Amino acid sequence: MELDFFINTKINQYFYLIIIKKTVLIPYLKIINISLFKNIGYNVSIITNLKCSMYQKKRLSAILLMSGNGERFSSSTPKQFSYLSGQKIYLHTLNAFLRINLFDEIILVCHEDWIEQVKEETSSYPSVQVIKGGSTRQQSSFLGIQKAHCDIVVIHDAARPFVSEKIISENIENAIKHKAVDTCIPSTDTIIHSKDLFQINDIPLRKNYLRGQTPQSFEYNVIYNAHKTTTLKNSTDDCSIALQAGHKIFIVNGSEFNIKITNKLDLFIAEQLFRLNTTKIIHKKNVSLKNKTYVVIGGSGGIGKFVCSLLLKENATAIPLSRSTTPSLDLTNFNSIKEVFKKIFQEYNHIDGIVNCAGLFLVKPFQQMEEEEIKNIISINFTGLVYCCHQANIKNGGHIINISSSSCFKGRKLYGVYSASKAAIINFTQALSEEMLHLNINAIVPQRTNTPMRKKNFPLENPSLLLDPKIVAKKIIEVLKEKKLTGTIIEIKKD
Repeated sequence: MELDFFINTKINQYFYLIIIKKTVLIPYLKIINISLFKNIGYNVSIITNLKCSMYQKKRLSAILLMSGNGERFSSSTPKQFSYLSGQKIYLHTLNAFLRINLFDEIILVCHEDWIEQVKEETSSYPSVQVIKGGSTRQQSSFLGIQKAHCDIVVIHDAARPFVSEKIISENIENAIKHKAVDTCIPSTDTIIHSKDLFQINDIPLRKNYLRGQTPQSFEYNVIYNAHKTTTLKNSTDDCSIALQAGHKIFIVNGSEFNIKITNKLDLFIAEQLFRLNTTKIIHKKNVSLKNKTYVVIGGSGGIGKFVCSLLLKENATAIPLSRSTTPSLDLTNFNSIKEVFKKIFQEYNHIDGIVNCAGLFLVKPFQQMEEEEIKNIISINFTGLVYCCHQANIKNGGHIINISSSSCFKGRKLYGVYSASKAAIINFTQALSEEMLHLNINAIVPQRTNTPMRKKNFPLENPSLLLDPKIVAKKIIEVLKEKKLTGTIIEIKKD
């Protein structure tokens, strides 16, 4: 086959960009701006699952083990069906495997009591099938393996929702090379060997011992035959079975974030990981905001003022709203918010997004606060934001960006009401993103920022320790250029 040219560089770790006879094959749509190729006369074909040469002739299956009964979780609901950040744990894990878009099939090995529910919840995914698990992990794993039709099988705990794209891809690559791999991380704790769990028999060198995670990945025949001939009866992982069969097991680097949710403490930690989750925003120079219309609540000062300035540079329309603007906006009054947004819609005919920057900050002992002060802090920081989201009438594909504060993660003395309001913004943003799927809804969490509001309350604070509001505004513009980013909490810290 003749090639116009071949770019011998991966688009990412999975895909190559190949241009054949002036036809562009683009397997990973997010990476490439198609219009660039159309403008120079290429026909563009989109192939959603073109694997790189290593994967091209391999059929890949993933097995997610989720048939546990939750005994260690101390709940009538097994851990994999508990909710994490608004979604069941196993669905977070499943989405991690679906996003990579490499697997020909994904097999969910499920406890029989939950099969029908899981089938209903995954019915929109044609590559997913649900089967009944066994009474032990070993039995469940072999049932999944027997159901698979593949060259490479990747076996993973459904209770590990933070598995990364990198870990999955390196499992596949190394399983192709070495036939059997395990995901491992170093131990930071001293390892103790005790035969009776009462007395220490040995303290081995920590550097020679790793902690095993999943995925564990294999050439299909290797793990199928190992299971079929093993004398083990209750193995807690598949690598021990392959090792007993005489196979060498190679190591893929795991991650401290790839935790397994086994008990209530794990679930608490997982919630914090989700809250602290930040998505790297790639600045898209070719994405235009020209002729788009954005409403910036609190746009007359602080971060909001810089957001408006940057929007104008992007040839977008920025509509700042505050008490001092025309029209004037009173965030403590629902009817005021309703009327202002009605006027804006009548004048501009559409709203592409809103940025909620308004805030009221007061440092004062709680017991000394007046009723009106408490009401205003809650109204301006949270209730008014909720009303604006309710009344904005944003077009499909548009954005809601809510500005929170680093105090949202831990209440701060002397401004507890403010901290609580900012924490509520995070919760509200996550909930709204799952309900209003036609919009991109995200929260920005800047650290202490050098705004007039901050300086008023902390006049002696060293400004060199504070975040520049222009940096926050720039990040907001970058988020507005994202087309498929929602439910994300984006922290911004001073370098």
